[in-house]
Amino acid sequence: METQAWFGAFSTVLQHEGFAREAIEQVYRLEMEARGFFDWGDIVPAFLALQNIERDCHRIQYYWTFRSEDAVCPFCGTISHTPARAYFAKPLQNIPQDGRAVWHRVRRQIHVGENPACPHHHFGERLPGVGEDGARKTRRCKRTCIARALASGCKPAEDALKREGAVVSNDAIARYVKAASAQQLDANLTRNDVRGLAVDAINLHTGDKSSGCTVFWDEETHRVLVIVRGTTKEVGKRALESFPAAAFFSRDRASAYASAATECSKTQIADRFHLITNAHPAVQDAVMTTLPATIFLRQGDGWVPADPGTGRTVDRPVFTVPEDQVEDRGRLAQLTPAQAQKYRRTLKLLELADRGLRSAEMAKTLDISLREVQQLRRTAVHPLATVEAQIHARIQQANDTPRQRADCLQARHSQTLRPRARPAHESIVEPYRDTVIRELKQGGNHRTIHPIRQVQGVEGSPNAVYQSILKLRQEIPEAIRPKPLESPADLALKQVARNTIYKQVLKHAAENRPNKAEPKPEPASPKTRPGGPSPFSDHAHTLIVGEPSTEDPTSSATPDTEKQNERTQLFAAIAGLYPVIGILVRFWRDCYHVFDAADPAALDAFIQQYQNCAIGPLAQYATGLLNDYEAVKNSLIYQDISNGPLEGVNSRAKMKHRRGSGRAGLELLNAYNVLTWADLTG
Repeated sequence: METQAWFGAFSTVLQHEGFAREAIEQVYRLEMEARGFFDWGDIVPAFLALQNIERDCHRIQYYWTFRSEDAVCPFCGTISHTPARAYFAKPLQNIPQDGRAVWHRVRRQIHVGENPACPHHHFGERLPGVGEDGARKTRRCKRTCIARALASGCKPAEDALKREGAVVSNDAIARYVKAASAQQLDANLTRNDVRGLAVDAINLHTGDKSSGCTVFWDEETHRVLVIVRGTTKEVGKRALESFPAAAFFSRDRASAYASAATECSKTQIADRFHLITNAHPAVQDAVMTTLPATIFLRQGDGWVPADPGTGRTVDRPVFTVPEDQVEDRGRLAQLTPAQAQKYRRTLKLLELADRGLRSAEMAKTLDISLREVQQLRRTAVHPLATVEAQIHARIQQANDTPRQRADCLQARHSQTLRPRARPAHESIVEPYRDTVIRELKQGGNHRTIHPIRQVQGVEGSPNAVYQSILKLRQEIPEAIRPKPLESPADLALKQVARNTIYKQVLKHAAENRPNKAEPKPEPASPKTRPGGPSPFSDHAHTLIVGEPSTEDPTSSATPDTEKQNERTQLFAAIAGLYPVIGILVRFWRDCYHVFDAADPAALDAFIQQYQNCAIGPLAQYATGLLNDYEAVKNSLIYQDISNGPLEGVNSRAKMKHRRGSGRAGLELLNAYNVLTWADLTG
């Protein structure tokens, strides 16, 4: 595309309309004045006059000149009235427009200095308010680059601006951001109004302690002051000395920051967020050391208490299953030899676990490998549940078949009975009525009953027994029905992971917290978008969010509620087997009470109660509070000071470092976190 000039197009049109050259020039000057005022009146200073506009497919160029022939020397401030016969024009890039780069070319006159004492005899005209000396972009363009970089990073800002038509590079944007943040950083380090500091450590590379940095944060303004390399006491002390007016110092439990604050005579405040967070590992360690990885909860009457023996390491009841019952259950379930062996080993393994044996000891006792023991522990519930299901299915089938046969015989019209047949009590079988009824209940028939009568010395044919049975079936059908088989005692097993117990401990401990926020009521239809109907098609919307719920929201018996009730019952049963769970729940409740009530007396009672606790991790946590007593007590006294929000700042700092794709060094990272949009517009 050819370059199009505004003056050429404008004068050509007016010439065709018959305007004289002087009139064309006069109208053109008025047009440029109007264009410069309405398009750039708030951006370009009034001492510049617009002369021409050129445009091609890549850029738009505006040509400007100075209105005055006088200039002020930038070195001594003397006004010069003597222009030299030289000038220069250096383009300044502005914000892109309509997919094209925008350039301002200002014709700058060289002036002769009129101050004999000034060492500079010549100087060029300056552009105050538009751009710095030697700059290639206007201040407005630089602010836009910096704002884009603060929002998304230098590389994404470069890509976005290039798509809009700007000519800019990643390195240039990084230089602008660093230069803009340098002033703000210097101002932060010379402030005398910082009253409270918060500090926390971050690792720029996960797991790499050598990349650790320390973030200093203003408690009042909630702004990052500086990010320094290192997490040692010397680093913290050097940074603290830059803020002599800061009286309060909020920190986590790191000893390096505590030592630095002590040497700088700061009032230390242990962060409540970290105090509660540090209690989690203590309870987790207690759960790990006192509870097995998998807890088995026995249900049903099939478990028989066994002799606990002597020399046990745990104080829990021991349950077993007698060998004859194991054989009967395997026979009822029709187990194969391999399945029966696995079933027997699983039951024995559960008994050994109750006796406190470890996996290696179980492997030696059962004469199997350690890997097989671990596999049996992981899948202990499945073989027991499978055997119970097969037993119930077999018994149900055994009971249903005779019942269905009896119903069929009862409904069938017998051709062997006469219409006026004699009743059963007149039969020759009547003296042995009880024997016949007993055998029928056990599933017998006339063929199996007749040999019994013969043994008893009774004469007659099987048909007589058959006729008697037919009469009994009509007279007392319920009394001769086969007796249903009874299922053996239930032998159920529930498996609960140790991590589930830890979560339940946290839940039960937090139920009665006085400052616990009320849960927000869920909307009746969570699948409905609050902003109106979805712009997606029904197929796409259903594929993304799933089918709408058909459950009644007012019903209290939901599947989630039933599962929650089941978990609660299991937790109560397991807490009865392991008393340490109750101790952990009380520990958490006492810990919550200390920080919710903000009472130093409650802190003293908590430390005194748990510093000599038999559970090592809990005692270690209480001892840590005692060693850092003043800072912990100050966290209860000064409730409005905390570096909890600094955790969010750290997360954003790590995110800004990662999005730099390896180019966000410590200087640029400081610029990202210290500089804000308010600093650019202010």
